[in-house]
Amino acid sequence: MERHTIGNYFNKMKERADSVFQSKEETTELLNDADKKSGSENIISELSSQVKALVRLVKSYRQGTYRNISKKSVMIMVAGLLYFVSPVDAIPDFLVGLGFADDAAVLGFIFRSLKGEIESFTEWERKEKEST
Repeated sequence: MERHTIGNYFNKMKERADSVFQSKEETTELLNDADKKSGSENIISELSSQVKALVRLVKSYRQGTYRNISKKSVMIMVAGLLYFVSPVDAIPDFLVGLGFADDAAVLGFIFRSLKGEIESFTEWERKEKEST
């Protein structure tokens, strides 16, 4: 019997990330789902704002307005968002109190690993808003 771990599920999402990203429709659906789920009352506010930043970054990269990041980093973000929106992962989301623990662990890993790139994006975003 295959052991289902956070790493196994995340690796599956990394395998799917590029094909999802290549499809404008699938990317749009993923970003909408992640944005909607990040607004859920079960999500702590810090995690919610971080997910929303990832959604905006991937969207800006997909639209070609922001390119100061490697495609590899974007694919890791897409994989993390896929994991986040998937109702079936290492700890199913319907388990109240536990369901988001694995999502938070995966997203926390991404935020720590790509902190500089995410901060660069949010700084770029802030400057863009100021110039309009």
